[in-house]
Amino acid sequence: MRSGTSSVGDINANRAPWVCRLGFRWELLQKFWQSQRGVAMIEFAVVMPILVLLLLPVVDLGMGFYAKTQMMTAAEAGPQWAFANSSWDSTSITNAVNNATSLSGITFLSSTSPTTAMTPRLQCGCTDGTTITLLATDPATPGLCKTATVTYANCPNTQRPGAYVTVKVQKNYTPLFGYWIFGGTAALTASSTVRIQ
Repeated sequence: MRSGTSSVGDINANRAPWVCRLGFRWELLQKFWQSQRGVAMIEFAVVMPILVLLLLPVVDLGMGFYAKTQMMTAAEAGPQWAFANSSWDSTSITNAVNNATSLSGITFLSSTSPTTAMTPRLQCGCTDGTTITLLATDPATPGLCKTATVTYANCPNTQRPGAYVTVKVQKNYTPLFGYWIFGGTAALTASSTVRIQ
């Protein structure tokens, strides 16, 4: 027999009898256990559920921010309409709010400054350049803020009050998946106040 070669009998000489009976299948079994093929697939199958569990809340959070942005856009659309038209029309302001977003289920909330009333709301108010002080009695028209001197006295800086439109809206956002940290739905609110006269 030449060196470097061996017969089947020599290979099986050191093996247990049951291994010899398996014959060529034993070599296949050894190759299977030593093979690295398919390891990446197994690792992917183990890691993928963890990645999905991490990505789903990120997607949900992004959708929540999108809904909040839409709410802010809708809240600003009503006062922008009143500013652009320099007039007060509750129906047109409500339509501008509803048409500014594709979200459904938007509800108008009460404004509580300084008294409680539903929005859209027309109010008279004074400003000192940085803050707005809204007056308690709501006018019927924007012009009354300047002409009704008995009801609406001069501001502390001796100027006449201006007419302000306020819109405050809310939408309940339901996440795609229930998270025990947040509970059920989240109330998204947005408000906007603009001087129209």
